[in-house]
Amino acid sequence: RRGARRGKGGARGRRAMASNTVVEAKKEEEKYLAARTTQWLEGLLGQKLSAHGLGLAQVLKNGKVLKRAADVIAGRESAAAAPFSKKDLEEERKGFQAILDVDNFLNFCRSQGLKDHQLFNASDVTTCSDLLRVCRTVRSLSLSCAERGIKTPVFETGKQKVEARRRSMSTEATSTKVEALKTLDKMGTVDEKGEGKSAGGPKLAGLAVAAAGLVAGALFL
Repeated sequence: RRGARRGKGGARGRRAMASNTVVEAKKEEEKYLAARTTQWLEGLLGQKLSAHGLGLAQVLKNGKVLKRAADVIAGRESAAAAPFSKKDLEEERKGFQAILDVDNFLNFCRSQGLKDHQLFNASDVTTCSDLLRVCRTVRSLSLSCAERGIKTPVFETGKQKVEARRRSMSTEATSTKVEALKTLDKMGTVDEKGEGKSAGGPKLAGLAVAAAGLVAGALFL
């Protein structure tokens, strides 16, 4: 029973380590995609959004930038429109206007062929709760526009994409690490009573995580 408790504690430790690795991977991916998204929006709207000293989450929060982005691509508004001031971007809008503008952007994404699983939720923007998901949607929109022959800035160059993969900052890298964590969970070593170890036990589970890590590293060299 003492050995079972040690096995259980070891499994928890490995899961915690793998979970931390996934968290770090998502942070790296978010940092990379936020930089690309900011650059893409600045090119599309013809203004330096980052000049106001606000993070991307704050720039997007009240929905104004996303709505204009959709309107510019659709030809409903000119990129030469008056640039946003810091006051514009920080404005706390009344009622549901922010959500309505974000929904306008999401509906435009759907019109360009994006599926629901590729879209963020409006609250991800208005509460600044999931910038990574927002950036992934913007990237998907840029790719869809390119496929449809709609002229928008390049989201990322081939060189940037290769570098992101090499440094494990891409969506693919994050997904690989998430799958490694799922593999570990499926190969759970001990049940709640410290009994009934699954096939392979803690040693095999540890090897699975190590192997997944090696695969992830090899993919992004």
